[in-house]
Amino acid sequence: MACTKTIPPVASIGIAALLAAATSPTAARDIRVQSVLSIDGKVDCFQMKTENTHPCEGFTPPPKMAVGETFSAEGKSRQIGIIRAVQFEKDMAQGINKGDWICVAAETSEDIPVDKSRDRTWLTIIKCKPDLP
Repeated sequence: MACTKTIPPVASIGIAALLAAATSPTAARDIRVQSVLSIDGKVDCFQMKTENTHPCEGFTPPPKMAVGETFSAEGKSRQIGIIRAVQFEKDMAQGINKGDWICVAAETSEDIPVDKSRDRTWLTIIKCKPDLP
């Protein structure tokens, strides 16, 4: 029997926030940044394959969360090419409060989880601090 893992509810909120930001200009503040800091030190890796999302196997986080840094997941080395930061405009479930940021990093913009149209791998940083210009 295959071992399966479920996605933590807070990660689903991050994905939902990105979907909302991508589809509604008033849903949340959504910006592209060059680097972010994880407030609690946590960086999660997720992979979508055939419309199912699961945590990455063999995840090694990058030394710092910045464009150009590398991480490994699913036996492959990957280079961060894009980081998006979403700031919430209202309180959400799972301890996400108005003003909190969630950040997502990936190799390309097509790897940011805004739909289920393709396989992709991305990093989610719940409660991040973006390096704003």
